Amino acid sequence: MKFSFTNNTKGQYSSEQIYFVILGKNSTGQFGHVDKNGSLIPCKESDNDAPGHLTKNGQNWCNYLHKLSELPEIKVPEINSGRAYIGLGSPVYLKIVNNGNGFVGPNTANPSDPNADVYFDWLEFTIDDAGFHGNTTQVDQFGFPMTIELIGTDGVAKKLGITESRSILFSEYMKSVPAEFQSLVQEPYRILAPFKGSFARGQQYEKYFDGYIAEMWQYYTSNPLVFKTHEGMFTGKVEDNVFTFTKDGDVNTKYKIHYPTSWEVFECAGVFAQGNAMEKVIQSQVSAMFNRHVLRSPENRCNPQEYYKNAPANYYAQFWHLHSIDNKAYGFPFDDVCDQSTLLEHRDPKELKVVISWD
Repeated sequence: MKFSFTNNTKGQYSSEQIYFVILGKNSTGQFGHVDKNGSLIPCKESDNDAPGHLTKNGQNWCNYLHKLSELPEIKVPEINSGRAYIGLGSPVYLKIVNNGNGFVGPNTANPSDPNADVYFDWLEFTIDDAGFHGNTTQVDQFGFPMTIELIGTDGVAKKLGITESRSILFSEYMKSVPAEFQSLVQEPYRILAPFKGSFARGQQYEKYFDGYIAEMWQYYTSNPLVFKTHEGMFTGKVEDNVFTFTKDGDVNTKYKIHYPTSWEVFECAGVFAQGNAMEKVIQSQVSAMFNRHVLRSPENRCNPQEYYKNAPANYYAQFWHLHSIDNKAYGFPFDDVCDQSTLLEHRDPKELKVVISWD
């Protein structure tokens, strides 16, 4: 399929100053980069030092870059776990590791990262036998407004993302979110996700959800949590400090969630990402209900009108929903629960239109 990129920064950046790189895995799991001809070329560690490589902070970085002025559209082959990184005014610095089977991306928690002073953002996607599956994301951070429009060969199109001015978004964010979440702004470059900033382990607000976690664990010691997913109906109660679930029709199999920390709620990691596939389905649901503060009222699990009404909640994620097309956003890793994310899919895709904006 075709990816096309439009510079809508209104003069802030010329197309000569907008860079993108597309990385992902082939069918065997090998990482590759998409060249200008639309081929997925295997990555090699030696690419970090190859002729034309990038250099910053005394280190060498791979150069798989394309400029918008030279390549406003590109053919993209089948690819798994794909990312399209976009840098404004500067390349995005990436390093190939593990014999070409991985790469080191931007780490905004590290002030010495070469991308710390770069305006960047990205798309996530897979193109496989079932078509295109992809999204914009604020799971890790917000860099600048961007939309994606997926067009199928049948002419059906769907557009999601953020269209508002970047300066207005920064201003509105500081006005509307609680004080703790204001600390996530890294002027002038980005707004960090909670688990990438002051809510991470060892940081100022690492215990943000602790009281709510304790309250819910106590409540569900004597009350059942019941909800239905595409996998069936589940019932859970806290037993010996472990949230233990059974599925209707199979009361003998137990699915567990151990007592979480606040950072595990924000990051949807640790106890919310372990065990078998069925446990991970349950964990994603519970983690989403924690972030949206509806765990005590599971009847509102898929009712966005009831999300974020009470503290504590992930007000970073709420902000992006309020400022995105159709109120769809990827504000935390399990924000796709109940179809709230920016995921776009089409079985027979023709084109993905990417519009990059500023103010």
